[in-house]
Amino acid sequence: MFINHIKYIRSNKATGKLKNLYKHINLNFGKLAEPFVLHSSNVELTAGVWAMLYETVLVDGEVKRSLKEAIATIVSEINKCPYCVDAHSIMIFGTEKGLQNDISIVKEGTIKPKTKDEKIIQWALRNLDFDNSVIQNPPFIKEEAPEIIGTAVLFHYLTRMVTLFAGNSPFPTTKMRGLLIKVASFFIFAKAINKKKIAGECLIFLNEISNQDAFVWAAGSPNIRKAFQYLKHHSEYNIQKILSSELIALLKNISKKPEMLQPGFGNKNLGNFLNEVKPTEREMAEFSFFTMFEPYKITEKCFHALRQRLGDEEILQLAAFAGMLVAENIGEKLNENIGI
Repeated sequence: MFINHIKYIRSNKATGKLKNLYKHINLNFGKLAEPFVLHSSNVELTAGVWAMLYETVLVDGEVKRSLKEAIATIVSEINKCPYCVDAHSIMIFGTEKGLQNDISIVKEGTIKPKTKDEKIIQWALRNLDFDNSVIQNPPFIKEEAPEIIGTAVLFHYLTRMVTLFAGNSPFPTTKMRGLLIKVASFFIFAKAINKKKIAGECLIFLNEISNQDAFVWAAGSPNIRKAFQYLKHHSEYNIQKILSSELIALLKNISKKPEMLQPGFGNKNLGNFLNEVKPTEREMAEFSFFTMFEPYKITEKCFHALRQRLGDEEILQLAAFAGMLVAENIGEKLNENIGI
């Protein structure tokens, strides 16, 4: 288990709800992986993340799982998260290995996508280019949006958390990546991949929360929407005890600026943002900013400065808040042209 910067709860130390969650993850995912365990100091965040992945990606609904795994892999590449790329390449191989060829064809860009799978893969590749024609004219229908947009939003959140707190890859070495993907698909994850997933089963781990209007793209799938609303609720829970209302407002405002998600936006934007922040909140503001836009730039020095003010659970809470904030707004942009 490779988890950095924060404390986490191992499976042999888990009790109560977390212990039951761990069992359900092992049974249905095939491994108690870092993306779930890194949230474990907050059992409600763990429940939300697992429900999002289970209900959106693992359950076969309007969209086949293999295509959703392809979206997860591509979004992970966009966000420079090698761990998630490797993890979900395993899942593609275990569900429909031929789909890797479609991904390669679309990424090469020499042939215009023809099949619906290829067009959705292209949509995933252009996920943050909101003016691109494939984003303006999505290659899927409204009924498929909860799973397709949901997968993208989930991995825009999850890649940020994994980049901050997990290792670079689920493999101990990347020298034999292709072989390791095949071995993992056949011998570690095969049983869980082939196990039938029951829609709504994960919701037993979610407590009741107040009604929210968020995630309108998931309105056609109440199970998926409830999972996303649950994580949003708990990512925001008590955040006002960590950040001032002024900084929360600044973060919410800047998270809605799509140009900030483009590569090479430069340090000028960070400087302008920090100029509006109280000196006492500078470390938390900088951490939140990078979590939203360039999490791979957060250094040990940044974590050290943050630890002078916050404990491990608060650092996790802050990262979840910032990550979910930007992921939610990406989902809203991706949904603008659905059903038009």
